[in-house]
Amino acid sequence: MANFLEAEAAQRYKNAEKATGPYAKTIVGQSGIVAHLDSGAEANVLDFACGTGVVVQKLYDTIPKERWGQLKVLGADISPPMLEYLRARGEKQGWMGLETKIVDGNGDFTQALPKSSFTHIFVTFALNMLPEQTLSHLCSLLRPGGFIAVATWSAMPWHSLLTRSIALMDAPQPYPPSHKEIQEKLCGPWAAESYVAQRLEAAGLQRADTSTQKESIRAGTPKVFIESMQFPLQFMAKIWWEKERNGVLEELSDAMKGIVENEIGEDGEVGMEFDGIVGWGWKSD
Repeated sequence: MANFLEAEAAQRYKNAEKATGPYAKTIVGQSGIVAHLDSGAEANVLDFACGTGVVVQKLYDTIPKERWGQLKVLGADISPPMLEYLRARGEKQGWMGLETKIVDGNGDFTQALPKSSFTHIFVTFALNMLPEQTLSHLCSLLRPGGFIAVATWSAMPWHSLLTRSIALMDAPQPYPPSHKEIQEKLCGPWAAESYVAQRLEAAGLQRADTSTQKESIRAGTPKVFIESMQFPLQFMAKIWWEKERNGVLEELSDAMKGIVENEIGEDGEVGMEFDGIVGWGWKSD
């Protein structure tokens, strides 16, 4: 999507956890990992395309500290800045059992990760950017009886703000994509709950289930919100605005920031209604 390898990418992505966090919390809860550890078993967890580690944070928040010794967590991502952020986060909070590994989800990552070894795998807001077979390949890394969960976006709540912002820009204004166009490019088929269910079943998972989830999010001050918006804006720039005049992305960001500051002030909190899909299932024993 955007350039996840940039040094400042980690902080921007961390800001986005205000939106992704509730979905991560849902799938960690569905995993039954606390009961798994309470039974005396150990857990070997993979957070694939982990970013700054929102799922990892929810895991350690959910699991009682006295169970951390039974837990191994691997955060895998293509971005060194993201993994550096996650490592520092883990050290600061004293997370036992956390490791990180650079893994390219667009390559044959099954050669870099051990097959049939993980008890739990999570992949959030990344499948739309990865090959179609990614979910099936991840399932090959699960132990028999292991759990896998996904989360995807189904709508872009900032589309109206984008359209209003483009209308304020100097001529010639960049093309204003419709919500459907943005959804198709940013989310692909993963924006449909039926498709998520289909992919879980195609991967051979048992007791597969999905649900939609709507969240009212406080996305931070206008400045923080616009920093987080650089990911989708950079992505859209590559698709629709690559041949536009220089500075179009900066001008658009300033226009968006100006609108929200005018509505809520520089220190106000940007409110957004996010729509996502969560899905999960278990590998057969």
